[in-house]
Amino acid sequence: MNTNPERKVKYVQITSEILEEEGVEGVTIRKVAQRANCTSAVLYKHFYNREHLIMLASIRFLEPYIDEFLAQNARTDISSIQMDLLLWKTFIREAFNNVPYYKLMFFGENRETLEDCVYEYYQMSPDVRRQFDGLTVSIVFSGDLAGREYLRLRRAADEGDIDAEDARTLAELTVAVFDGVFVKHESAGDAQGTEKTEKAEKAADYCYSLIKSLFERFARPGCILEANTED
Repeated sequence: MNTNPERKVKYVQITSEILEEEGVEGVTIRKVAQRANCTSAVLYKHFYNREHLIMLASIRFLEPYIDEFLAQNARTDISSIQMDLLLWKTFIREAFNNVPYYKLMFFGENRETLEDCVYEYYQMSPDVRRQFDGLTVSIVFSGDLAGREYLRLRRAADEGDIDAEDARTLAELTVAVFDGVFVKHESAGDAQGTEKTEKAEKAADYCYSLIKSLFERFARPGCILEANTED
């Protein structure tokens, strides 16, 4: 398979633009090829099929969460459990404002390819990839939300903020809450404009409040969950 990085980035960017303009249903190999002034055969040298191309393009909508992960992971003034809640807040906000793409990445029929596609996506961004340490790779490159959360909570347990035996339970409960509220929000109807934004914010706030309440129940006495945020 052809791996020309500059051309591949161009094709992924064009696909992301079509996603924003027309949604997942609007993306076809022929349409991307027309905008890129190439043939469909050229695209098939870079991507296995339409689904592969769409999954790669959807990762653009995961970037704000990954950027936040890198920023919070670099801090030394917060605990692991505080970092976890900050990351949940960002992930929830991005998911509820970009429902079609998060649905595709984490709930779609090709969700098992997400890990490989995230790796492939960041192969095209070597400057960002160099910022990834072992923990970042384990979490960012995984489509298993409960597994990702468990890794973060294990660190919180090592720091003494929760009991080690509760880490798995809390991970599964928080992901179950996210799944439930996300699916309910996704199926609530097609609002537009300001109404859509307001509904997304309200649902995101509700989801985060439920997850935070779970953390409060499992955290050891004296654990401070809220961290100072940086500008």
